[in-house]
Amino acid sequence: MTASQATTDHRPERVMVGSIRAVAVIAYRDLQRQIRRPGLLISNAAQLLFFIVIYAVGFDAMVGNVGTVSFSAYILPGIIAIQVATIGIATGLSYAWDREFGVLREMTVAPVPRMCLPMGKVAGTGVVVGAQSSLLLLCAPVFGLSPTAAQIAAAAAIYLFGSAVFSLLGLFLATALRQIQTLQAGVQITMLPMLFLSGSVFQPAGVPSWLSVLIRLNPLTYLVDMGRQVLVGGPGFASMGVDALVLVCLALFFTAAIRIRIGR
Repeated sequence: MTASQATTDHRPERVMVGSIRAVAVIAYRDLQRQIRRPGLLISNAAQLLFFIVIYAVGFDAMVGNVGTVSFSAYILPGIIAIQVATIGIATGLSYAWDREFGVLREMTVAPVPRMCLPMGKVAGTGVVVGAQSSLLLLCAPVFGLSPTAAQIAAAAAIYLFGSAVFSLLGLFLATALRQIQTLQAGVQITMLPMLFLSGSVFQPAGVPSWLSVLIRLNPLTYLVDMGRQVLVGGPGFASMGVDALVLVCLALFFTAAIRIRIGR
């Protein structure tokens, strides 16, 4: 075997190793930036506290039980899913700021596929979401739930995958909307109906038919439903298989769309 043939044979492995290293470096950089600038984490924690105080505590006495569980227990999976989606879509804003101030341009000259850039941000977001959702799951007894270790592990895996789906959604918006001001408006327009039409704080089965259509078109609905079926139990808005299939299809669609937008 000649030297050129050996180089050709090992090139895919080198590209793979280089891509994984690039994803890890970008994820580490984003995590370091969040540690140094904790304002976003504080604002997310404040938003989470708002949902807990208003919905889980304020409405609990008024609404009472939902089926066999308290209202606070019923909406806990929805509160976690809202936090996952909020942090995930914010990944697109981080990507846009990097693009605006030239950091992203410097990264693109590295000899790695361009998809490493968004994938690194997805990985960094996954670490943050994994830590926050795991902490909330461990606090489940405060909300009236007593999940087993297997339920906590399954729910954590679901929310971790959900963070990837909504990070990809945010990155897709960032590649489709080039101006930061336009992107910020697009994120707000996307987030508000997504949060309130996800069934996170109400039972989707009891809504009018026209509203049910909008709920079914909402990707966050399926993340809320999966988490609720694992943690609370009982029949869901859709089967676990349908929920998983929808989220997987969305992840593949957004990945392909980002790939087309940013090129090789």
